[in-house]
Amino acid sequence: MPTSSQTTATTHTLAIWFLTNLGGTAWLTLDFCRDSPADAMVPLIIGLVAAGLSLGAVPLAIPLFALAQHHCTAWRCRLTALAVVLLGFFASNYLIINLLPIGPVGSLLSISQPYLVTAVLAVMWVYRPRPTPKRSLVWLFKPARITRRVAIKLAGMAN
Repeated sequence: MPTSSQTTATTHTLAIWFLTNLGGTAWLTLDFCRDSPADAMVPLIIGLVAAGLSLGAVPLAIPLFALAQHHCTAWRCRLTALAVVLLGFFASNYLIINLLPIGPVGSLLSISQPYLVTAVLAVMWVYRPRPTPKRSLVWLFKPARITRRVAIKLAGMAN
Protein backbone atom coordinates (compact mmCIF):
# COMPACT_ATOMS: atom_id res chain seq x y z
CA MET A 1 0.00 0.00 0.00
CA PRO A 2 1.54 3.34 -1.03
CA THR A 3 2.29 5.92 1.60
CA SER A 4 1.25 9.55 1.34
CA SER A 5 4.83 10.46 0.40
CA GLN A 6 4.75 8.05 -2.55
CA THR A 7 1.30 9.26 -3.60
CA THR A 8 2.43 12.89 -3.52
CA ALA A 9 5.63 12.00 -5.39
CA THR A 10 3.56 10.22 -8.04
CA THR A 11 1.24 13.22 -8.33
CA HIS A 12 4.19 15.61 -8.62
CA THR A 13 5.91 13.40 -11.20
CA LEU A 14 2.79 13.13 -13.35
CA ALA A 15 2.16 16.88 -13.05
CA ILE A 16 5.71 17.64 -14.20
CA TRP A 17 5.39 15.10 -17.03
CA PHE A 18 2.09 16.59 -18.19
CA LEU A 19 3.19 20.24 -17.97
CA THR A 20 6.49 19.47 -19.70
CA ASN A 21 4.88 17.68 -22.63
CA LEU A 22 2.06 20.19 -22.98
CA GLY A 23 4.35 23.21 -22.81
CA GLY A 24 7.10 21.71 -24.97
CA THR A 25 4.67 20.62 -27.67
CA ALA A 26 2.91 24.00 -27.65
CA TRP A 27 6.23 25.84 -27.90
CA LEU A 28 7.41 23.56 -30.70
CA THR A 29 4.10 24.00 -32.55
CA LEU A 30 4.31 27.78 -32.33
CA ASP A 31 7.91 27.69 -33.47
CA PHE A 32 7.11 25.48 -36.49
CA CYS A 33 3.94 27.37 -37.43
CA ARG A 34 5.72 30.70 -37.35
CA ASP A 35 7.82 29.71 -40.37
CA SER A 36 5.29 27.60 -42.26
CA PRO A 37 1.75 27.03 -40.95
CA ALA A 38 1.34 23.97 -43.17
CA ASP A 39 3.82 22.07 -40.96
CA ALA A 40 1.63 22.13 -37.84
CA MET A 41 1.27 18.35 -37.75
CA VAL A 42 5.04 17.75 -37.47
CA PRO A 43 5.47 19.17 -33.94
CA LEU A 44 2.22 17.58 -32.80
CA ILE A 45 3.50 14.16 -33.87
CA ILE A 46 6.86 14.90 -32.25
CA GLY A 47 5.02 15.86 -29.06
CA LEU A 48 2.93 12.70 -29.13
CA VAL A 49 6.03 10.54 -29.56
CA ALA A 50 7.87 12.47 -26.83
CA ALA A 51 4.93 12.06 -24.44
CA GLY A 52 4.72 8.34 -25.13
CA LEU A 53 8.44 7.76 -24.70
CA SER A 54 8.73 9.92 -21.60
CA LEU A 55 5.74 8.22 -19.98
CA GLY A 56 7.88 5.09 -19.84
CA ALA A 57 10.40 6.98 -17.70
CA VAL A 58 7.81 8.20 -15.18
CA PRO A 59 8.03 5.07 -12.96
CA LEU A 60 11.80 5.51 -12.86
CA ALA A 61 11.46 9.12 -11.73
CA ILE A 62 8.91 8.56 -8.95
CA PRO A 63 11.46 7.34 -6.35
CA LEU A 64 13.73 10.25 -7.19
CA PHE A 65 10.92 12.77 -6.72
CA ALA A 66 10.01 10.99 -3.45
CA LEU A 67 13.61 11.58 -2.39
CA ALA A 68 13.26 15.25 -3.34
CA GLN A 69 10.11 15.50 -1.25
CA HIS A 70 11.69 13.69 1.70
CA HIS A 71 14.50 16.25 1.86
CA CYS A 72 12.12 19.15 1.29
CA THR A 73 13.51 22.08 3.22
CA ALA A 74 13.61 25.50 1.62
CA TRP A 75 15.51 25.34 -1.69
CA ARG A 76 16.81 21.78 -1.26
CA CYS A 77 13.51 20.35 -2.47
CA ARG A 78 13.57 22.38 -5.67
CA LEU A 79 17.24 21.71 -6.34
CA THR A 80 16.85 17.95 -5.92
CA ALA A 81 13.82 17.89 -8.23
CA LEU A 82 15.67 20.10 -10.72
CA ALA A 83 18.67 17.75 -10.63
CA VAL A 84 16.34 14.81 -11.35
CA VAL A 85 14.86 16.61 -14.37
CA LEU A 86 18.24 17.67 -15.73
CA LEU A 87 19.70 14.20 -15.24
CA GLY A 88 16.73 12.65 -17.03
CA PHE A 89 16.96 15.17 -19.86
CA PHE A 90 20.65 14.64 -20.51
CA ALA A 91 20.39 10.84 -20.15
CA SER A 92 17.51 10.68 -22.63
CA ASN A 93 19.31 12.93 -25.13
CA TYR A 94 22.45 10.80 -24.79
CA LEU A 95 20.45 7.63 -25.48
CA ILE A 96 18.66 9.22 -28.45
CA ILE A 97 21.95 10.37 -29.99
CA ASN A 98 23.60 6.97 -29.57
CA LEU A 99 20.65 4.71 -30.42
CA LEU A 100 18.90 6.57 -33.23
CA PRO A 101 20.40 7.78 -36.51
CA ILE A 102 19.96 11.48 -35.80
CA GLY A 103 22.17 14.07 -37.39
CA PRO A 104 24.25 16.51 -35.37
CA VAL A 105 23.57 17.20 -31.70
CA GLY A 106 22.40 20.71 -32.55
CA SER A 107 19.40 19.41 -34.46
CA LEU A 108 18.31 17.28 -31.50
CA LEU A 109 18.80 20.13 -29.05
CA SER A 110 16.73 22.50 -31.20
CA ILE A 111 13.79 20.09 -30.88
CA SER A 112 14.33 19.12 -27.22
CA GLN A 113 15.16 22.59 -25.88
CA PRO A 114 11.49 23.61 -25.43
CA TYR A 115 10.91 20.47 -23.39
CA LEU A 116 13.90 21.24 -21.14
CA VAL A 117 12.75 24.82 -20.53
CA THR A 118 9.18 23.78 -19.75
CA ALA A 119 10.42 20.94 -17.51
CA VAL A 120 12.47 23.42 -15.47
CA LEU A 121 9.49 25.78 -15.25
CA ALA A 122 7.22 22.88 -14.25
CA VAL A 123 9.60 21.86 -11.44
CA MET A 124 9.79 25.44 -10.21
CA TRP A 125 5.99 25.64 -10.18
CA VAL A 126 5.24 22.22 -8.66
CA TYR A 127 7.89 22.59 -5.95
CA ARG A 128 7.19 26.26 -5.26
CA PRO A 129 7.24 27.44 -1.64
CA ARG A 130 3.77 27.44 -0.21
CA PRO A 131 2.76 29.49 2.80
CA THR A 132 1.62 27.58 5.82
CA PRO A 133 -2.14 27.69 6.23
CA LYS A 134 -3.26 30.20 8.83
CA ARG A 135 -5.66 29.04 11.48
CA SER A 136 -8.76 31.09 12.01
CA LEU A 137 -9.69 32.43 15.43
CA VAL A 138 -12.64 30.08 15.63
CA TRP A 139 -10.34 27.07 15.70
CA LEU A 140 -7.83 28.63 18.10
CA PHE A 141 -10.27 28.85 20.99
CA LYS A 142 -11.95 25.52 21.51
CA PRO A 143 -14.84 25.39 23.96
CA ALA A 144 -14.15 23.76 27.29
CA ARG A 145 -15.18 20.18 27.50
CA ILE A 146 -17.59 19.23 30.27
CA THR A 147 -16.28 16.28 32.18
CA ARG A 148 -18.62 16.09 35.17
CA ARG A 149 -22.20 17.18 35.67
CA VAL A 150 -23.23 18.57 39.02
CA ALA A 151 -26.82 19.13 40.05
CA ILE A 152 -27.52 22.69 41.16
CA LYS A 153 -30.34 23.34 43.58
CA LEU A 154 -31.96 26.67 42.91
CA ALA A 155 -33.71 28.50 45.73
CA GLY A 156 -37.45 28.90 45.32
CA MET A 157 -37.88 26.14 42.75
CA ALA A 158 -40.13 23.26 43.58
CA ASN A 159 -38.98 19.72 43.05
